[in-house]
Amino acid sequence: MRLLRVCRLAWRGPAFLLLTLAAWLPLFVLKPFLAGRRYPTWRKVRAGIMRRWGRACLAVLGCRVTVRGAPPAPPCLLVSNHISYVDILVLAAYSPARFVSKAEIADWPLAGTVCRTVDIIFVDRGRRRDVTRVGEQIAEALEAGDPVILFPEGTSTPGDAVATLKPSLLAPAAVQELPVHWSVLRYETPDDEDPAFLSVAWWGEMPMTPHAPELLKLRRIECALEFGAEPFRNADRKELAGLLRRRMTAAFRPMVSSEKAAASTGDRRFP
Repeated sequence: MRLLRVCRLAWRGPAFLLLTLAAWLPLFVLKPFLAGRRYPTWRKVRAGIMRRWGRACLAVLGCRVTVRGAPPAPPCLLVSNHISYVDILVLAAYSPARFVSKAEIADWPLAGTVCRTVDIIFVDRGRRRDVTRVGEQIAEALEAGDPVILFPEGTSTPGDAVATLKPSLLAPAAVQELPVHWSVLRYETPDDEDPAFLSVAWWGEMPMTPHAPELLKLRRIECALEFGAEPFRNADRKELAGLLRRRMTAAFRPMVSSEKAAASTGDRRFP
């Protein structure tokens, strides 16, 4: 059992890196030629490569996704709960879009370069003024025909609930009363593996290592992705956030109780 887990780590890590480089390189080469004068073509190429990259990476991870509902057609603003960095792979595979991500990722080796190439919108949540700038970028992306994916909880959770949605980044959609779509994600692992709220979810003060290597060792991951049937519109961003959260909460099946998640912070995964 232990040897099998080490073998999974040994081949999955390099495979994931090679898939990411194989997806990024053509985008990096093509972007200067397509993104400026033929923007619709760039959007189509970017979405196609992101979809294939996401699905290939999920296959490497042994992650099987069950999808309920249909992803919204672009241009659209899609909000989702946030549990793990695996969320990016799942949503890229089934609803490729421009993600809104925390600004720190822009400085990560390799990841930052890849994210800039695929037009990730970075937000510094510690600076209130930056929210205004990002809101303008989201509005511009939607006007240009881009789909945009936002994690409005502001942080990842152990999958115990849908946290309160921060309304500030919903402002562009609220002002124009644009439709805002929603989705919810949850994960499960086999009974003989560590529970998903510890092995897949990346939350609290968990460091990336050893979390990522341990995730690569999992035999299988089951993911449930549900897209909402109808979007919401509301001119008040706070009311819009409340409407979305209530509907997402109704559709979400918790992975763990809040009490059990809180008690687990003494686990070896936490510093």
